[in-house]
Amino acid sequence: MSPFSWALVQALGWALIQFVWKGALIGVATALTLRLLRGASPRSRYALLCVSLLSCLGVAAFDVYRQIAAASRASGWFALSDFPVVPTIDARVPFAMEHVLPWLVAAWLIGVAAMSCRLLAGSLWVGRMGRAFPHSPDARWQSHVSALAARCALPRPVTLRVAAHLSSPLTIGWWRPLVLVPAALLTCMPPDLLEALLAHEIAHIKRADYLVNLLQSAIEALLFYHPTVWWLSRQIRIERECVADQIAATLIQNPRSLALALEQLDAHQSTNAEYASVAQSAKGGHLLDRIKRLCEPAAPSPKWTACAPGIAFGVVALCLAAQALWPASQSAADIAPVGLLESNHVVVVDNNSGKVLFQKRADDIVPIASLTKLMTAMVVLDARPDMNRTIRIDASDVEALRPSPTGLPAGSSLPLYAVLQLALMSSNNSAAYALAHHYPGGILAFQAAMRAKIAALGLKHTTIDEPTGLSPLNTSTASDVSVMVNAAARYPAIARATTDAHSIIPIDGKLVDYQNTNPLVGQKGWDIALSKTGFTEVAGRCLIMRLRSVRDSVTMVFLDAGPAAVPTRDAINIRRLLLAREQAWHASHA
Repeated sequence: MSPFSWALVQALGWALIQFVWKGALIGVATALTLRLLRGASPRSRYALLCVSLLSCLGVAAFDVYRQIAAASRASGWFALSDFPVVPTIDARVPFAMEHVLPWLVAAWLIGVAAMSCRLLAGSLWVGRMGRAFPHSPDARWQSHVSALAARCALPRPVTLRVAAHLSSPLTIGWWRPLVLVPAALLTCMPPDLLEALLAHEIAHIKRADYLVNLLQSAIEALLFYHPTVWWLSRQIRIERECVADQIAATLIQNPRSLALALEQLDAHQSTNAEYASVAQSAKGGHLLDRIKRLCEPAAPSPKWTACAPGIAFGVVALCLAAQALWPASQSAADIAPVGLLESNHVVVVDNNSGKVLFQKRADDIVPIASLTKLMTAMVVLDARPDMNRTIRIDASDVEALRPSPTGLPAGSSLPLYAVLQLALMSSNNSAAYALAHHYPGGILAFQAAMRAKIAALGLKHTTIDEPTGLSPLNTSTASDVSVMVNAAARYPAIARATTDAHSIIPIDGKLVDYQNTNPLVGQKGWDIALSKTGFTEVAGRCLIMRLRSVRDSVTMVFLDAGPAAVPTRDAINIRRLLLAREQAWHASHA
């Protein structure tokens, strides 16, 4: 999966989860507002419901946009696309959730596909119905429809057709609107009552209800899993019929005729009920309530008419406020790129507060390879040796490390500070072994001092068998290594040796240029206070860094990156995220 695809999946997943409570909040607010507006006109209630349903879609879409935008700012997709960062929830959320989200999104897509098929089937049924029946055999009824359309100032002609198997009039289409009338109604219903039903359908066309209904169905398909969406959509259809009734009653100037027409229409049972929601039917809504409204119309209270826009605005404001209720973990400052980190074990710690900013399987015990050399250096420096003392690289120092290439020939003599620098900066195994071999009391004393140092630092999950890290028995956790790094940072000699980009060291009369194994050391814009890399076949690629910025100081530990992975990419991603966090902090305090 590409980085952008993963980002989109994560953003969609979290948006779906967040909409569970946000949609419920919108539903509760709308229900309470409808209760207050029970004396208002159907148009006011209809407008409120439409705003609420659109708010559901807007809240979910904005969540997706916000998380993707936050990740793009944090990762620099548009300018630095080689190392994208993926949006997820903050580090306090269990890592397993990162892998649940793709399954959640997949289930949502299946539901959307099923709902879309239902909508498509309904649209095909509507289209087939529109083509299946002839024009009205009686030109008088077509003229009645045209007259009603002209009275409503419709810009397009409305066609009337007769359907043999329907029991209720239907309105189809928007650009070329079509009214289907059951053949039975033409023969059994009085002309004035049939005209009232046709006026009702003309009212739907006037308000473009066919298009609004399609939009409703699309929102239902996208947010099918939330009961609030279905409740809002149902209420919209109820109020829509009441609004159309009001318009039709005004057109024919006889509300009781429309009420009688609806009463007679109720006697007919609808066919093709499975797709009736796609078209506009005169039988929609609560029929008895509609008849009561037509027979005993109640003038809307002026106070509710005046308050309706304000209440609708309040619902919108509440929906927008719901966005702010989600904690700051959704901002770019606190979004962890756990999903695409190449390293299998990660921890990032704020050195100022001690807070763990990001973590990924930070307590798994794994080999740590040459990160061992940090502990080796601390044990050696704790003995307070003469740093100018000459250390000879014996054949035993080289032989003990075969078949690992050392890059330091046997018989070489170097001052202790140079041996320490080679062990840390270029991760030279012979140099590290020589430090332990020349420890006061020899290798056994060194091993005893190492065990004491591990205990003193409280590293409960750390075991070090030898000084180089070549042994797979040298194991620790990312959390323990972060403690190890913070302890090593208190040794100026270690900090200095690990942050040199390169060093020229005389060996047997020749000047040899040794490079730092971390390519980020010395690069512009990287203020690295401590660094160490490690690699063995068993441990994978490892990297630790202590990084400083204007406001932050963090310790980053990356263990067990895959054979083709580069943990420096993880460090680049984390650094970009920290820069975004710092920018957000400065913006909030400006």
